Amino acid sequence: MYHQQPWSGTQKVGFRFTFIFFLLFILPFPFSTIFGVFDLYILDQLFSSFWQWFAQLIASTFLGISELSVNPTGSGDKTVDWIFYISFFALAIFGSLIWTALDRKRTNYYRLWRIFVMIVVYYLVYYMAIYGFIKVFWLQMPELHIDRLLKTYGQSSPMGLLWTFMGASKTYSVYAGLSEVIAGTLLLFKRTRTLGGMVTFGVMFNVFMMNMAYDVPVKLFSAQLMIMGLYIAMIDYKAIFGLLIFRKSEDLIAWPPFFKSSRNNAILLTLMVLFVAYNYYQRIDAGISGRAQYGELRPKSSLYGLYDVEHFVQNGDTIPPLMTDDIRWQRMIFDSPVNTQVMYMDDRLQYYTTQIDTVERLITFKIGRDSLQKSYDLNYEKLEDGMKISGVFESDTLNIRLKTYDLSNFYLTNRGFHLLNEVPWHRYDPIPKPNW
Repeated sequence: MYHQQPWSGTQKVGFRFTFIFFLLFILPFPFSTIFGVFDLYILDQLFSSFWQWFAQLIASTFLGISELSVNPTGSGDKTVDWIFYISFFALAIFGSLIWTALDRKRTNYYRLWRIFVMIVVYYLVYYMAIYGFIKVFWLQMPELHIDRLLKTYGQSSPMGLLWTFMGASKTYSVYAGLSEVIAGTLLLFKRTRTLGGMVTFGVMFNVFMMNMAYDVPVKLFSAQLMIMGLYIAMIDYKAIFGLLIFRKSEDLIAWPPFFKSSRNNAILLTLMVLFVAYNYYQRIDAGISGRAQYGELRPKSSLYGLYDVEHFVQNGDTIPPLMTDDIRWQRMIFDSPVNTQVMYMDDRLQYYTTQIDTVERLITFKIGRDSLQKSYDLNYEKLEDGMKISGVFESDTLNIRLKTYDLSNFYLTNRGFHLLNEVPWHRYDPIPKPNW
């Protein structure tokens, strides 16, 4: 695609636009990553502050938005993000026009292009590792918690359904993560860089389509990574189309040493290896610790399980299990060591901060914050098939009889893998066993 011979006008203009457009997204990477090794994030802060100011200027001038929300929310498709992307596109057009007017006599930008490709490649490697390893360790869409198993399809958002679908299978999560990690790794080597670009494009196209179809708010960023992967692959577009369409052999583009000096090339290679090794180490270390903190090896409640409320006595009155009742408890979920969930008869799910004392057999519910926080101690007694809970809770005296629900009844997490299936299980089962 690009070489050391004179470039055509189209190639030069295309490079100028792509160079500006991509770097507006990428910077301050990779310098911010190097600073980050020493816990210095001044570059990130400077770039973030400037672009937030710029976005606010655009929003107030052209959109009439006096105060633009820039706080992190987990969404990458906020108004400020759309302003960034549209502004970067406009700046790239404007910048490439000025660059073309000022630098018409340049025959090629081969040297600068090599640096640019290197930055794009390592940017992709960095983010493919981030999104890949978090799936490999089953953390982005983690193992399904008990409260998620109680939520119906209709109660789920499209994104929630996607997270449930991915989290229901560790095997698929690991596969999806490895696909991203392998795609990024292939980009590192000259011989496999084109293949890496193609795989990155394919993997990220699938991610982009899932984000579009299930309304996951990372549409812009996934599209960005997808386009960057395509750009790397299309460096060898003649060889790709020659092989796949025209059945004609074409040589892949040559990647000669970056420097004439072997010493300088050795230094560059060392820096690249250190960057990748540190990045992969960070991701693996975060995956191992995350797996123990909030993944499949996370700490669980000493009373872990799902319990159905069989009898609910409030202030001496037995409350019947009516679906219209918003006071009576329907189920209790003990999953995390620090909180307990109560499902009411109207299917409302309430989270309570709790502390369980297994010696005194007390469940302490904490409601409110700071000086307004109130604590309620409920005694519990474990039974062969459940538990009894009694005590004063929010001015009401409660006596509750709980029955343990067998979690193996949840087909989603306990069906397992079957190589041999005479019929699609449960799809044609005329009388499936009840879930409750």
